[in-house]
Amino acid sequence: MSSFLSFIVHWNARPEIFMITETYGIRWYSLLYGAAFFLGYQILYWEFKSENKDTEGADQLLMYMFVAVIVGARLGHVFFYDWAYYRQHLLEIVQIWKGGLASHGAAIAITIALIIYKRKHPELSFFWIIDRVAIPTAIGASFIRFGNFFNSEIVGDYTDGSWGVVFERLGETMPRVPIQLFEGFLYVFIFIVLIAIYIKKKHKPHEGTLMSIFLIIMFAGRFFLEYWKVDDNPLTIFGATLTHGQWLSIPFVFVSFIIYYLSIRFGEKQTQQQIN
Repeated sequence: MSSFLSFIVHWNARPEIFMITETYGIRWYSLLYGAAFFLGYQILYWEFKSENKDTEGADQLLMYMFVAVIVGARLGHVFFYDWAYYRQHLLEIVQIWKGGLASHGAAIAITIALIIYKRKHPELSFFWIIDRVAIPTAIGASFIRFGNFFNSEIVGDYTDGSWGVVFERLGETMPRVPIQLFEGFLYVFIFIVLIAIYIKKKHKPHEGTLMSIFLIIMFAGRFFLEYWKVDDNPLTIFGATLTHGQWLSIPFVFVSFIIYYLSIRFGEKQTQQQIN
C-alpha cells in the first residue's frame, strides 16, 4: 500500500490523569466511567420530566443501573471469559480495579435489575422502562470504550502494518486495530439514532422500539467487530467456530427482534384502542 494511504498512530498515553501518591492516581477510565453515569442520569431525568413522570423514579432507576452494571459486567467477565482462572483465585473476583468487565454480563444484569424495578413500579410498563434506559446506556457505553482506549486494553488484532494503533505501553511495535474506538463510535451512532427517534416521536415512540433498535445495532455490530478482536480460546458449537463475544451476541440479536415485534403489536393495539 502506498505510504500516503498509511495511517499509524503511536499511542503511549498514561492511564492516569494525575498521581495522588507514587502508586495511585486518578485514571481517565475512572473519570469516563463516572461521566457515563452522570450524563446517563441527566438523560434519564430529562426523559422522566419530558413525560411528566415522577423524577424520583429516575434517581431509583439510576441506582439499579449502577449496581447492575458493576456486578453484572464483572461476573460476566469472570464466568464468560476467564472462569478457569478465577475458580482458582476466588478472592480476585471482587477486585474490579484490576480490570475485567464484560458488556454481555452487564446486559443480563441490567435486565434483571429492570425487572425488579418494574415490580416496585407497577404503574410503568416494562417496555417503557427499558426504552428509557436505552439512550443513556448507549452514550455511557461509548465513554467506557474510550476509557478502555486510554488504558490500552481490549485491543484488536494486528493489522497488515499499514494502518492502526501501536500500543507502546504494551511494549508493542506493530499496529493493531483500535477496536475500542470502533466500538465507542458505534455506540455514539446508536445514541444519535435513538435520541433522534425519541425527539421525532415527541417522546412517545412505540414502547419497546428504542431498546430493540439499540440491541440489534449494538450486538450485530459487536458480532462483526469481534472478527478484529483477540480471542485465544474461541468456541466451536455445531461446527461453527466463533469468539466468545460472537456467541454471546447472537441471543441478544434474536431478543431484539422479539422486542421489536412485540413493540409493533403493542403499538397497533394502542392505536386501535384510541380509534375506538
